[in-house]
Formats: sequence, C-alpha cells, structure tokens
Amino acid sequence: MTRVLDLWRAVDPESRLVSGSIEHLTRSVRGIARTRAAPPHLPLLREGELLVADAAVVIGGTLDSLMDALHETGTAPVAVWLTSSEVAQLDPAGDAVPVLLGAGSVSARVAAAERHLDDEVAQLGAFASGVRLAGAEAALADPQPSAPAGVVAARLRRGVAVTIDGVLRALHPRPAGRALATRFAAAHTRLLANRTESSTAVRRTRDGLWVLERPIVSGASAWFFDDLPPGRIDEVGIDALAITLRALLRRRAPEPSGSRNLPKSARSSGDPMHDTLLAVARANGRIAPAARSLGVHRNTVLYRLRRAHAELGIDPRRAADALGLLRAADGGE
Repeated sequence: MTRVLDLWRAVDPESRLVSGSIEHLTRSVRGIARTRAAPPHLPLLREGELLVADAAVVIGGTLDSLMDALHETGTAPVAVWLTSSEVAQLDPAGDAVPVLLGAGSVSARVAAAERHLDDEVAQLGAFASGVRLAGAEAALADPQPSAPAGVVAARLRRGVAVTIDGVLRALHPRPAGRALATRFAAAHTRLLANRTESSTAVRRTRDGLWVLERPIVSGASAWFFDDLPPGRIDEVGIDALAITLRALLRRRAPEPSGSRNLPKSARSSGDPMHDTLLAVARANGRIAPAARSLGVHRNTVLYRLRRAHAELGIDPRRAADALGLLRAADGGE
C-alpha cells in the first residue's frame, strides 16, 4: 500500500508538513476525498482516505477546529492536504493527523494523487528513467560527481551528497536546507565509520537527521539527507543516481603516476571552470586541443564556455580575455 509519505514525496515534494505526527506519515492511503466546503459541511470519510481541501476551509478558524469537525464525522482522515494559491501561515493543531500545505488547486492535486495511487510502480519507473536521463546529460556536460548529484537534489528537493574515499566530493542542500547540509557534513565521517558492507538502510543521526545511503563503487557512496524520513521515490532516486555515478566513476581515467611532477601550468586548480578557461586560452581559442589537455569531451568544454560567458562575461576565444587569463595565471604561478 502507498503511504502518506510516499504520496506526498511523489506528487508534490514542495508541500510542507504544518501539523501532526511524523510517525503517522507511514499510514496507508486507500483513497482520496476532496472538499471545498468549510466546517461543519465536510464529507463523510471512509477509513484510510486522504482528504484534499482548499486552505480556505480554515479561514476564520484554526486547524484545531477543522480537525474537531472531521472527527465529528465518526472517522478521521489518514492525512489532510491543504492547497492554496498563496503561502498561508497556519498554527499547528493539537492532533496527530498529518496536515500538509502546498500550492495549487484541489482538482490538480487530487488528479495527480489518484494517478500515483492507480499505478505506483509505473509512476516510479517513469520517474527513475527521467532521473537517469537527466543525470547522464549533466554528467556528459560536466563529468564531475557534483553535476548529476545537483540535478537529483533539485528534482527531489532533498539534500544530496557524494563521498569518495572518505572525502565529501559533492554536497547539495535542498532549498532552505543549508543548516541540514552543515549537520550532514559534520556527521558524515561518523556515518562512514558505522556503515556496513552493503549499507542501504535508512538511518537517523542522534541530532535527528534522516540519511539514506547507496554504495556506488568500492570506497564511494551517494547519500540523501533531510529532517524528514525518505519515501519510496527517494529510494528510486538514489538508486538512479548511484547508477549514473557508477558509470561516471568507472569512466574517469586514473591519475598518471607522474602527475605530481607535471609543470604547474598542467595541474588542476580544483575549479573545472577556471581550468577550462585557461586551457582554451593556452590553446589559442581552439576547443579540441583544450579538451585533450583537460581529458574531457569537447562538448564539456563548450558547455563550460557558455556558462562562463553567461555568468562571468568571459570568453577565452577573445584575444583580450585570453591575455588577461594568461597574465593572471603567470602572475599566480
């Protein structure tokens, strides 16, 4: 059966929990009911139904009055999902029934929820395919673990991290979740020390952070983290990310044994954008030689050049920009 948490995460992860118990999010949803009427004109609910309503039903009242009116019908919903065209501020109710609040209309929310309930497996499969495709495109444009990890973080609204050999190589907080990313960064060494050989279970840190891990290759893992437990769509998403990262890490060429003896001009600065701009400048604006010196595809170089032009106004194919980059590099070295 589909849990409240699974439906919430799959249909609209931007909705937020404004009241109720996190433990009740594991209840199964057996159907959807809707209403636009305010108390006491509320529908009779069958057991296991999720009630979707316009947030206007609580205008002039409180969540407590709404919950009291629902209980008077003889059955309580497994959860209440309120929709609003604008951000509403609602005080929590003294009730364990979860209350979610998100943007949109009642009809659109019900339609999306019913589609997911009708065939959760197909919905999750389509989502996994989309995540793998988006992750692969990001990895092709920028073959660093942070690129596909960032795409998945944006899609799932979860914090996403990648660790390789005990080092955080990518850390993407979800919107309004930078404090959670700081907590994960502080805890990840301890999490690595306590993991098993095939650690896939959901864990909760002592400061209340929920984490989900997937091994990628030996010594590397992908992580989701948040202050709420993960749903099935999160498990699908981290599996898709792990597949993309596994292919990416296996394709990356090992560092040459003599790389430490290379001249400074050939060393990486740790900033792929800066390295690309400098490589194109040194190649007199030619893309193919720059791509070979960086060990990346020419499309990756073109992608970074477009970003540099849009974000920084720099194009090393222009003589003035190339000269400025080369002078700055020579001065720093």
